Amino acid sequence: MAMNMLGRAFVLVVAMALTACGGGGSSSSTGSGGAGGVVVGGSGGSSSPDGNGSSGSDGSGSGTGGADSGSGGSGGSGTGDSGTGGAGGGTGAGSGGDSSASGPGDSGGVGSGGTGAAAASVAVGVADGFGSVIMNGVRFNVDTAHVVTEDAVSLQLGMTASVRGSIDAGLTAGTATEILSIPELRGLVSKIDVAAGQLEVMGVVVSVDEATAFAGVTALSDLRVGAMVQVYALPNGPGRMRATRIEVSTSGTHTRIRGAIQNLNATARTFRVEGLTVNYAAADFAGGLTPSALAEGMAVYVRASGSPSLGVLTATQLYRGHTLPTQSAAPVTLLGMVTDYVALGSFSLQGVPVDASAAQVTGGREAAIGNGVKLDVTGTMANGVLVASKVRIRNVPGTGGPVSFNVIGVVAQFKSAASFRVNGQPINASRPAVTFVNGSAANLRNGVQVNIKGDQVVEGVLQANEVRFE
Repeated sequence: MAMNMLGRAFVLVVAMALTACGGGGSSSSTGSGGAGGVVVGGSGGSSSPDGNGSSGSDGSGSGTGGADSGSGGSGGSGTGDSGTGGAGGGTGAGSGGDSSASGPGDSGGVGSGGTGAAAASVAVGVADGFGSVIMNGVRFNVDTAHVVTEDAVSLQLGMTASVRGSIDAGLTAGTATEILSIPELRGLVSKIDVAAGQLEVMGVVVSVDEATAFAGVTALSDLRVGAMVQVYALPNGPGRMRATRIEVSTSGTHTRIRGAIQNLNATARTFRVEGLTVNYAAADFAGGLTPSALAEGMAVYVRASGSPSLGVLTATQLYRGHTLPTQSAAPVTLLGMVTDYVALGSFSLQGVPVDASAAQVTGGREAAIGNGVKLDVTGTMANGVLVASKVRIRNVPGTGGPVSFNVIGVVAQFKSAASFRVNGQPINASRPAVTFVNGSAANLRNGVQVNIKGDQVVEGVLQANEVRFE
């Protein structure tokens, strides 16, 4: 399965933590049909099973790194940790360098299952795990999914993503048909404030919390001004984002930014996003977006060949941001930072109105919910409002919150408890506080099925808290 894609699925909006599971849960239901739709969230790791590569996905792809592109290339790699799958007849996006790709379009998907009518659904959030992909607590089977990751070789823990496919009536399991992950920000670090837990990239203030995954560095304190970073994040008010994953990039000078269009000038072909003026006169439009479709308030991803000059970013590509279904009763799971809070019955996540007055609240006290709190919300759409049935508190400013990454699958590339992989995700299970269930560290070896939970990703390695043998 290609791990590079520009598509979306049923909408699941999360705080960008991705989880992967080994076998992938069943997504079909009996009685009433599963709901098709979109999931937008973060990704937690590779979804290819170890030892058995999955088939490539259809499409057309561009070269890896540099500016060279190839047409009609093979589909996304079907290579597992110790096996190779068949190549698909399509395309995967290039990683690093200045290569770009466009993936699946933005059309809604419809799932099926059982005998009931399917409803479009969407998930937007962060990948919390692998094997299957777990986003906002929903586990998606990804065996046949077309996966596109822009500026990345594969889906990793903490990446934000959207998923399109089908989801069951209980909003706990589904089947993904398309997964798209694009970084919200990529550019040079201009400021770092370790004490405040913040950095600045292209004028955007990026904050970190306990759930932020790091790759290429161990923590914010290891970053340096002038470093090129790739940031997966949730919007947190004008000019601010909350990072779910920060990577140090060693290749490519292109930049990216995501935000809502302001001050659109169709004649001058400019608009503003997150305080920057964007000139799109020479830009390509991807994912079904057209110049005439641009509108005030629309969320877009902007790609440029370099950094802003005199406050102007010259776009080379525009892609529309994740959208939620408009039809009533469409299942949605969304991860985001609370804004415009009035009461549980009236607040916003990623600009989406939410009514959580009748929702079950977990992860903390109901009274703790307010502006700046990270939540994942699951419910259905009604007249443009997400009516929540479940709300999980992920982080409260100054207090923190539960952090959990989950990887399920077969052990591969085993060297020691401190160095092995599950579904492509590097694991360290050698820390003194690690709990082993149904076995011990001595039972770790290639081919063993495990369920691993951890609360931190350091230099791309999941630091395990619990290893359960299955």
